[in-house]
Amino acid sequence: MQKRKLGKTDIELSAIGFGGAPIGDLFENLQDENCYKVLENCFEKNINHFDTSPYYGNGLSEQRLGYFLKKIPKNKYYLSTKVGRYLTSEKEENIDRGKWAGGLNFVPNIDYSYDGVMKSFEQSLHRLSTSKIDICLIHDVDRFTHGDQVDHYFKIAMSGAYKAITQLKEEKIIKAIGIGVNDADMCKRFAEAGDFDCMLLAGRYTLLDQSALDDCIPIAEEKNIGIILGGVFNSGILAKGIGEDITYFYQTIPDNIKKKYNEISIICKRYDVSVTSAALQFCYANKNISSMVIGMDRVNQINNNISSLSKKIPNDLWEELKNKNIIDERCALP
Repeated sequence: MQKRKLGKTDIELSAIGFGGAPIGDLFENLQDENCYKVLENCFEKNINHFDTSPYYGNGLSEQRLGYFLKKIPKNKYYLSTKVGRYLTSEKEENIDRGKWAGGLNFVPNIDYSYDGVMKSFEQSLHRLSTSKIDICLIHDVDRFTHGDQVDHYFKIAMSGAYKAITQLKEEKIIKAIGIGVNDADMCKRFAEAGDFDCMLLAGRYTLLDQSALDDCIPIAEEKNIGIILGGVFNSGILAKGIGEDITYFYQTIPDNIKKKYNEISIICKRYDVSVTSAALQFCYANKNISSMVIGMDRVNQINNNISSLSKKIPNDLWEELKNKNIIDERCALP
């Protein structure tokens, strides 16, 4: 599998990375054995980037990932997790699990202060059964998560979380520092306020949403910041189509997005190309993109994503998408 350097670091990430939200029991209770089988298959298929967070299943994703990774050589993979939430124990009946069908019996506490981040990081080391983490990301300082409180949390994150992870990098406990957000303009805001190695941006550089072109990608290119994309399928629609249980940013699909998806689907069918292939190859065509982390909880999803990334796509398909204004004229094409 193709690899790219992560910004100015010496880290080289596989084109497809493993996104750990599903193994935190996102929407569905999974068996441990199934999760380990998926992780093992990822590793066997040369996926070398495994991303998780304390938030995913209230620690369950980190716990499962750590159990698997301790069985393989540390120089064969890169591990990323996030800070900004530490966990405290709670009675099972008192936990509001939200979109997590299962998970551990903890509740997340949002805290971007120096002490809160150090506490979060130490908890992650224990759950992951490791003494160091390659990439550490300040998580969810965006309007998608905090609404009109984002300015408040941004100030705390820069005075606290940024100081904490910078110190961890200086102590060589982590190799790279960054942010993991859902709003492209926050990438620019953080990049102008600090010295970051990478940014994980979810859902803002896809066939359906290219808002990263305005804020994230230009500043990343200027400052040599590696971009890791999450949400390349916009929470499912670009992989599974429009269906009763399919969402867009984990919410009901808006009519304008349904229309846009149908236009993409019609063009792809004309060239006998899956929307999944077009979605993945579109994202990776931009050389600023170091990796795409994809949530996978079935072995067939791994195989499908890898084959979709390598399928030959005629240039005419991209030209049609561009002529229909589905792809911004500023976008790099395969």
